[in-house]
Amino acid sequence: MNERCCPCGARLDRSSCVRPLKSPCLRMFMSIRTLISLSNDQKVCNVCRHLYIKWKSENSEFSAMLDHFENDMMVINDDANSDSYEFLDVQVQTDDSSRLTTVESSTLIATTNHQLVKLQLNATSSSNTKCCVCRENLCDHAVKITSQDRDFIFFSRNIWIPEGARCCSGHLINNLLSKEAVDQIKPFSIRYQELSSPDVQLLLNKAQTLFENGKKRFSFDDPRDLNDDEYCLLTSLSRDNFNDFVQIVSSSTIRPSCNRTIRTAVGIYLCKLRLGISNRLLACMFQIADKRTVSRVINSARQAIVKSFVPDNLGFGHVTREDVIGRHTTTIARELMCGGDSTDTAIIIIDGTYLYIQKSRNNEFQRKTFNLYKKRSLLKPMMIVTTTGYIVACIGPFLSDFNNNDAAIMKDILLRNTDHILSWLKEHDILVVDRGFRDSIGVMKALGLEAIMPSFLDGRRQFSAEEANESRCITKIRWVVEAANRRLKQFKYVANTIQNSSLVYLESDMSIACALINHYQPPMTRSKLEDEEIGAQIMQLRQQKNKIQLLLEENNLIRRFSLWEIINHTEIIDGFPIMTQDDLGDLTFGNESSFNFSQLSVFIGIFQLKRARSYAEERCSTTNLTSAVAYSVHRCKIIPNLIRIPTQSAHSNRVTYHPTIHFTDQAILGWWCDCFTGARFLGCCSHIASAIWFLSYQRWQTQQRHMSSGEYKNLTTDSIHVSDFYDSSDDDDSQRYSLA
Repeated sequence: MNERCCPCGARLDRSSCVRPLKSPCLRMFMSIRTLISLSNDQKVCNVCRHLYIKWKSENSEFSAMLDHFENDMMVINDDANSDSYEFLDVQVQTDDSSRLTTVESSTLIATTNHQLVKLQLNATSSSNTKCCVCRENLCDHAVKITSQDRDFIFFSRNIWIPEGARCCSGHLINNLLSKEAVDQIKPFSIRYQELSSPDVQLLLNKAQTLFENGKKRFSFDDPRDLNDDEYCLLTSLSRDNFNDFVQIVSSSTIRPSCNRTIRTAVGIYLCKLRLGISNRLLACMFQIADKRTVSRVINSARQAIVKSFVPDNLGFGHVTREDVIGRHTTTIARELMCGGDSTDTAIIIIDGTYLYIQKSRNNEFQRKTFNLYKKRSLLKPMMIVTTTGYIVACIGPFLSDFNNNDAAIMKDILLRNTDHILSWLKEHDILVVDRGFRDSIGVMKALGLEAIMPSFLDGRRQFSAEEANESRCITKIRWVVEAANRRLKQFKYVANTIQNSSLVYLESDMSIACALINHYQPPMTRSKLEDEEIGAQIMQLRQQKNKIQLLLEENNLIRRFSLWEIINHTEIIDGFPIMTQDDLGDLTFGNESSFNFSQLSVFIGIFQLKRARSYAEERCSTTNLTSAVAYSVHRCKIIPNLIRIPTQSAHSNRVTYHPTIHFTDQAILGWWCDCFTGARFLGCCSHIASAIWFLSYQRWQTQQRHMSSGEYKNLTTDSIHVSDFYDSSDDDDSQRYSLA
């Protein structure tokens, strides 16, 4: 006789369509639907069963509760039908004297006989088609969750990941779940997991290991222990870059030991280089026995890095000359140095930097390392970089006495062919240097090299307009070597005073720091689409005269103060052109602004903009430049739209400069200043920049900007208020001073 489905009455004529109501939740669902009490021996068709599954999926808030209920019922049924388990009343007794908790022996016997523990756990899905992290459909590159990740998630998040569970490959970093993936994991269901005695013992051992590792203040062994910002702070590398660096270094001869792993050794060395802290403090941070052990760890990491990483990222042998010309030379440098015609000329920038060291008890070494300019002991490495800031080589360090100036060091490098530099350079290649290399220019030219260097004053008070413009063009190219030195000094080990006991490793440490900069930091500057046009405009303007200087000289306005009247800036502020901050920042070599600068298309650099506020605040005697301030200017009596602003020198109390500006209400026609570089119009000096910044931009601002530097002098005492400036006689030497 054919049976019928109890809810819908459909005939169950095929065995594949018959489903008994064994599940308590399914039976409860069908009983509610039919309003009839159903037994577990009744049958249900697949259609009704699928209705229950659909309802359960649409009501996810009940899903976990129903699964929990079904599992509990299954456990009760299994335990009730088992001959080995007995339901016992467990009584816990506590002895007040010993504070030890004991359990009746019958429970222990039952547990010992089976040696199984059934735990109720929050579990993820173990499907082969769904990711256990994001629960999306798995693609072709799905991977299994490692046992290390499963243990970590279980002990840190109380979530059990079943063995064999899979996830998307994008959630992994170095075959381990990323921190974002760990935070994303959520429990999917409540699972009853049976664990044997060895499994429990293994879990306890893993928990103890994680607890011991968790007590460490800093640890590089687990990539998830530190976030990306902490990696950058401690090592100067991001977490991904650090993992990549460790992988490169691991290919060398370095091996893990009982004191540290390879990751820990590399991390400790980078912390030493980045923070410049003592070995004793590193031993405290990483819980190493003593500073000697730290020293051995650092030395092992240093040797491995020098062998496996530095040769591929530093030195004339790691990069070809053609690669420097094609990838590491900016368009603006090629336009200014080569006229844009030559594409087979290498342009490199050379400069020395300082590494401060301790005084030495060896008198000869103390004399040869004492620098008369800095008045302290130091060593000088020579930095050779491209126009993008890429470090080609770091040669040295050299001594720093008067016999070891930049010119002498450069001649030594060329004549000794250090690092095969002459094999790398070719005839007519350009070396951009500063004035300290003057005595080595002859050697460079004798070797067929072109040396570009700023001019000298030679006793004059001011550079000519052509010389000042030429110097500005060189500065436009040469600034990257100073930026490279600044990047190097971000490693506090070389920025602080270096212990003489560490000088034996100084060359290796310098090479590693430069190699890290090359490999993991972006170029300091890149070519832009407008650079070629800007360079062409500069080449046309660099040899022109300063028309404002000629105007002042023709009318004898530089020295005749009677031709100038003192007025408040409010009398001319309405006739001065208004600029935005973007206008001030965008007006660089050859850029055309939204307002007409006539043919003078070079205005303010970054350094000049940073100095502008300081000069304006001193001129106004306040840091609040948005309020009513006393900012006086000198207006020419014969040319009303010609003004000059007396500006105190930032370095000398006796020197005052007179930046002069010619303007209309729509345009700035030109400028001139009587400082060393004030005649140039490819850019301007800080004094002119301050005047234009204040009159065209700052005076129109309404939001006050508090500058804490204006309060610094109030934190100290100036003894000038009680100092004696009169000359004392010899008779006063024996006189005693007393309070009045």
